[in-house]
Amino acid sequence: MNNMISIVIYARFSSHSQTEQSVEGQLKVCYEFAERNGYTVIGEYIDRAISGVAADNRPEFQRMIADSAKRQFQAILVYQLDRFARNRYDSATYKAKLKKNGVKVLSARENITDDASGVLMEAVLEGMAEYFSVELSQKIKRGMAINAEKCLCIGGGLPLGYDMGEDKRYTINEGEAAIVRRIFEMYIAGSTMADVIRYLNENQVKTSRGNAYGKNSIRKILTNRRYAGIYVYKDTEVPGGIPRIIDDVTFEQAQILIEKNKRAPARAKAIEEHYLLTTRLFCGLCQCAMTGVSGTARNGSIHQYYQCVTNRRHGGCKKKTVKKGFIEDKVVNEIIKILTDEYIDDIARKISELSLKEGNTEAVKRLKKLLKENEDATANLVKAIEAGKAVDVLSSQIEKRQLEKADLEAQLAREKMIHPILAYDEIRFFFEKFKNGDVNDPVYRAMLIDTLVNKIYLYDGDDSHIEIFCHASEKGIKVPIGEPSGGSPMGQMVERP
Repeated sequence: MNNMISIVIYARFSSHSQTEQSVEGQLKVCYEFAERNGYTVIGEYIDRAISGVAADNRPEFQRMIADSAKRQFQAILVYQLDRFARNRYDSATYKAKLKKNGVKVLSARENITDDASGVLMEAVLEGMAEYFSVELSQKIKRGMAINAEKCLCIGGGLPLGYDMGEDKRYTINEGEAAIVRRIFEMYIAGSTMADVIRYLNENQVKTSRGNAYGKNSIRKILTNRRYAGIYVYKDTEVPGGIPRIIDDVTFEQAQILIEKNKRAPARAKAIEEHYLLTTRLFCGLCQCAMTGVSGTARNGSIHQYYQCVTNRRHGGCKKKTVKKGFIEDKVVNEIIKILTDEYIDDIARKISELSLKEGNTEAVKRLKKLLKENEDATANLVKAIEAGKAVDVLSSQIEKRQLEKADLEAQLAREKMIHPILAYDEIRFFFEKFKNGDVNDPVYRAMLIDTLVNKIYLYDGDDSHIEIFCHASEKGIKVPIGEPSGGSPMGQMVERP
């Protein structure tokens, strides 16, 4: 049984610089690309008159990211990558989310979107998400912790049923609160989540973000302790910290039912085979993509291959199929050989230099200046208190300055994440881990390929070989298929086809 690659197309235009026809142009190019490479387009997501700067404000983009969890498509195709995101951090963040759902991002117009070092930098960002989580917890969450002590709203979107007052405290939105109460009432009365979803959607009731309800959104509402009046921040809970919408008895009844339903036997899910080189492996004869296919032998065993799309659809290419396990193992082993100390030094230097250049923005300079002014003002207030001046008034001003500082630090951290600065030592450490990974670990293998490999060309015949092209390099590595494991770590250098 053959496995078709199902994809969706994402298109976007900004009203200030583009026209409605530009979307049609994007779609035309994307459909032609899909046809050439044998991809099956199963849907479109289009954001009209919306800037690409803030991905969180694009409703169709967000719906597409959420839908990727359903695993109905394996790739997202865009006209070019600036349609997907306008900054490296957004791009890396959302690509990392998609990667967890087995979805890749393809560009119809570009093999490499900008300079080679920039592409590699973005790939490294995806793998280094943990570093940015640490930075976020140290800087942005400092401001959140200060606000949490006072049971104030700390951002990230308000739950359905709540608004934020001028003093940043939670207030009840009575219209939305009625919806929350109805959801709880239906569920504890015996309605399933599907029944609740059907009722809400039939009555055109939307989520707090304006989307249709699904199982995840209902579950989040039913398990949100804030509705019982509990202020929640990380591991801290403050009973009575916010106005309650649901009484304790109703809330606890809902939790009991959720736990009971969770223990019910789940339907078995089919195991989907992951083709590691999808979107990266190409036929050396006709330059078209090679796609994963599988078949069942008479004895019931499953055989998996990569096959040239042209050969598969039209029979117009004589490229032979190649066994999935063989070619994937070959590529993984050759990529590990590339990771010499000299190679790691080179890419660490290139990425750190580029990130430093991009990270020193005017916004960063402005926020640093404001932070310095804030610290100086706070120091002067402390000196005034030490001199015996009005303690109560000055203490209030110091507290105000501390909140202002937390907000400025949060803004600075966000700006730095849009234009991240990666230290040379951090990048070296990241790549050093690759040298010692387990080649049999599927997660490790996927990270290795996703981070380093741009394209692979496979050739048959007397000169049977693969040519591997990595990010940040226009030169490829030619490796004979039958080369022994102790061969040259860099292979023979070749030009891109």
